[in-house]
Amino acid sequence: MPISPAVFLVSAILAGPSGMISRANPALEMKGSCSLITRQEAAAAVGAAVPTGTEKLGEVPLKGGGSIKAQYCLFGSEVVLARFALGPSAAALFNDYRKSLASEDDYRIVTGVGDEAFRAKGQLAIRKGQSGLIVDVGQRRGYGGAAELKQEMALAAVAVGRM
Repeated sequence: MPISPAVFLVSAILAGPSGMISRANPALEMKGSCSLITRQEAAAAVGAAVPTGTEKLGEVPLKGGGSIKAQYCLFGSEVVLARFALGPSAAALFNDYRKSLASEDDYRIVTGVGDEAFRAKGQLAIRKGQSGLIVDVGQRRGYGGAAELKQEMALAAVAVGRM
């Protein structure tokens, strides 16, 4: 099952203007992304059954060389949780990512989860410490708007609490 192309928007972090992208810590150890939310929590978010979460590991290439570790948990195509090891430059990387999406129609700063968060391109992006998360709910159902954000916020709060 393919990962939503939107999940790979995080690569915009890597092309940000700060030039600090090569500082991500490739040795940063993380719990698996599927340990951050349960199948039941994912199902509640979409209001329907979802398959067991499937963990995918990868490296997201950095512009200028290097990469950051990425972990994806896919509950079918309806709920995706992506976790990224941003390293000691996490705040700057996240800020660059936020700026790269600030012109999107659905862009908005979100409060109440993680150290900082925003929504753009139908996904919720969160930074907590040296980790980044992207939560995407209802990709195929075409949710959008306040209802989708509410579900993404609920999952993000659970995931951040388990980090």
